Amino acid sequence: MADKTKMQELKVGIFVFIGLIILIVFVLMIGDFRLINPGYTFKVSFGFANGIKASAPVRLSGVEVGEVKGIHIDYDEQAKKPFVLVDVWVNKDAKIPMDSRVWVNMLGLLGEKYIEVIPGKNYQHLLREGAIIKGEDPVSIQELTDLSKEIATQVGTTVKGVEVTLEKLNVTLDSLNLIIGNVKEGKGSIGKLFFDESLYTNIDEMFMDLKKNPWKLLYKQKEK
Repeated sequence: MADKTKMQELKVGIFVFIGLIILIVFVLMIGDFRLINPGYTFKVSFGFANGIKASAPVRLSGVEVGEVKGIHIDYDEQAKKPFVLVDVWVNKDAKIPMDSRVWVNMLGLLGEKYIEVIPGKNYQHLLREGAIIKGEDPVSIQELTDLSKEIATQVGTTVKGVEVTLEKLNVTLDSLNLIIGNVKEGKGSIGKLFFDESLYTNIDEMFMDLKKNPWKLLYKQKEK
């Protein structure tokens, strides 16, 4: 009887042990455990991290190759201002040149934030374990607001300038209309030239006389 009890306990123990092994393997596969998938860690410095969080994905040329392992704030003694260091883990197959571009991107307008890496061209100098690369700071909402205000101010100034120009143009057109009206009514020298028949007749008679007597062009009246 005792032997049967021990045998049953052994079977239960083996069953539980196998179940734990399966559970551990399943957890490791879901969690992409680093012992199964080795890689390396480097740091990205930002002046503004834009809300990036640990466990956020890391994408190289649009392909997920790792994740954010940690975030902490440091202080730049020379610049006298804080900055953010993001610990980034990527798998060993991810070849990232030192001249690559790195920034915080977002899936859609309200989607998940992640680290975007666009590889550079110098593959002779790759990121290694513990390397630090400078990231490109994203534009904050406050900067966008300030930019919008500045654009609105410039547009308002331009509109006012256009209004002043249009006002001056209207004054010019009014003056031109007045001149044209005077010409049509025969007022002024130009109006008389076009519409006063007597002036036209006198000019025509003068040319006819000069045509008949061209010597008058050379004749100089003696002074009295």
